[in-house]
Amino acid sequence: MIGFATRWRRAASILCLSAVLALAVGACGDDDDTNTPPPEGVVPDFALTDVNPASTTHNDEVSPRDYLGGVSAYYFGDAG
Repeated sequence: MIGFATRWRRAASILCLSAVLALAVGACGDDDDTNTPPPEGVVPDFALTDVNPASTTHNDEVSPRDYLGGVSAYYFGDAG
């Protein structure tokens, strides 16, 4: 005869596995096409004025297009 604790552990294990399986199946729904990122390598086109007085492009419009073919990073901080 199986004891109460063994039956309880078995039931809890089955319940946990069922929950994990339900979450996994639920996550396999249709993709939402409303938030698709741009194709690989495409950067949104924008330009900002360089407000850094120590920069060689100070007061010029700077765009990601100015750095095509290179590695770049963008920091949008408070200039004030």
